[in-house]
Amino acid sequence: MLEAEDERTILDYLNEDCWRAVLRYVPAKDLIRTERASRRWQGVVQTYLIGAGVRISIEEYDSEKKPNVCRLKPSLYESFENWTKKLGSTVVATYCVGLESLAVIKKNCPNIEALKLQKVQGRTPKLLRQHNLRDNFKCLKRLTIDSRGLTDSCVDQFVADKALEGLKFYCCDAVTGACFKNMNLSNLKSLEIELCRGFEAKHVLPAFDRLNELTKLKLWNISGEFLEGIQVGLDKMPKLEKLDLDDDERMRGECGQQLSTLTRLKFLRLAYQMFDEDIEAITRCCTELVILDLSDCRSMWRRSVRSIWKNAGARLTSLTLGQYDDVKDADIVALIRGCPNLTELAVSGSRQLTPRLPARAAAARRAVAPGRVLELDLSFTNLSSSLCVEDTDADGPYPEVLRKKYKGLDITFF
Repeated sequence: MLEAEDERTILDYLNEDCWRAVLRYVPAKDLIRTERASRRWQGVVQTYLIGAGVRISIEEYDSEKKPNVCRLKPSLYESFENWTKKLGSTVVATYCVGLESLAVIKKNCPNIEALKLQKVQGRTPKLLRQHNLRDNFKCLKRLTIDSRGLTDSCVDQFVADKALEGLKFYCCDAVTGACFKNMNLSNLKSLEIELCRGFEAKHVLPAFDRLNELTKLKLWNISGEFLEGIQVGLDKMPKLEKLDLDDDERMRGECGQQLSTLTRLKFLRLAYQMFDEDIEAITRCCTELVILDLSDCRSMWRRSVRSIWKNAGARLTSLTLGQYDDVKDADIVALIRGCPNLTELAVSGSRQLTPRLPARAAAARRAVAPGRVLELDLSFTNLSSSLCVEDTDADGPYPEVLRKKYKGLDITFF
């Protein structure tokens, strides 16, 4: 009798409603680990995950902040196949490595909404056609393509005429953009092209006429010629809310006037040469802008600072000024006073700041936003290279002495 009682588990003491209530507090990735305890527990876990409508994402690396994210390697074919057979209906986002794992996902994960395609070779367009999105991934909304050898023809065969909401190209060296010609872009809301040197404006620009629903555009570390060529089409995206342009060749941007027509912009990141007149036009006309990141916009002068706080200061919550050699103490104080809703301000590049700046900045912050802390990043300025603030360690964490001395600021020095 005692032996029988010793074999009882928590499942013998709790009814179904109780253990469902308990499992609700356990992250999905931990539940999947515990299913190995016994076949009975495995059944309970599977029943709960499927019945509770849990949505699981499979990622390449562990993510501690996301409770329903699991790490599972598609390259380990046998375990990946077995796992997706059991719980594939709960998977809404995953990645595949080659066609073998893609076939498993197609067979076992009918509810996939986001897919990352990796390491698929360019010589397999006919094989990709067998797995095309239109016929095999009915629920798919977002696609990331990360394959150096993939060609436009392969992309065309795989996407078919599936109407996606999000599309990202990453390190696709062999793709030129010709695949856009046959794509259904009617519902596309997010387009990202990152580290793709082969894209040509002559292929992508004609597609801009079909991007009326686009709300996010990211062009990062691409050729300057490509970025320069497509600037003329930015005004064809009236619903654009987030724009991220990065030209690693730092060519002269000519899109100041085009950007000023994007009146719905809320997030703007620019990393190429911009002049004062461009910043004036953008901050004056983009009346919904709340995040402005001018990470590496050389050629700006102090006049741009006035345009920023005068035209957009009441709205901005985050501002980054990178490689801004001309900025002085008075400019930063003016920004803090003119942008009372700022929670983040980063300024780098200047060699003209003085040790008096922290005290002046703190006073300005308390005057316009008492009780609210501003994160002030002064990395890569002359204040970070020399210890100009007394009783602080510029290379260490934000010291408590600074919090007391400069109330209202969290200052970062690197």
